[in-house]
Amino acid sequence: MEQLEKDLLEWIAGNNDCEALATQLAGARVTKRDYMRTGFFIFLEAPKDAAPIEANTRVCCPDLEAPGLMHGAGSSLFFRGGRLHYLEIYARGGFFPEQPESYRLHWPAE
Repeated sequence: MEQLEKDLLEWIAGNNDCEALATQLAGARVTKRDYMRTGFFIFLEAPKDAAPIEANTRVCCPDLEAPGLMHGAGSSLFFRGGRLHYLEIYARGGFFPEQPESYRLHWPAE
C-alpha cells in the first residue's frame, strides 16, 4: 500500500465514529490500484472476520492539497454489502501526480 493510501485510510479511521469502519480500515489490503491521470481507484479488501458497516453510516473523507494540484483533490470511500470496496482519490480539475511528493489532508471545505 502506498503512503498516500495509508495516510488517507488512517485519517478516515481517526475522524469517523464507527468501530466497524475502523476495524475494516486497520486490516484492509489493496487488491488493485488504477491510476487514471486525474486520480486513483484503489480497490480494498477488509478482513473476512470484520463486522459489516451499517448501510446508513455516513463517512467523512478528507480533501487534499499538494504542489501541482491547481484546485486540490478529494477522496471518497465506497462500500459493497457493508464491506470496503474502493477508495477514490480525484483531482478537482486537471492532473493528479502519480506519486505526490508532499500533501496535506484536511476536512472538506476547510
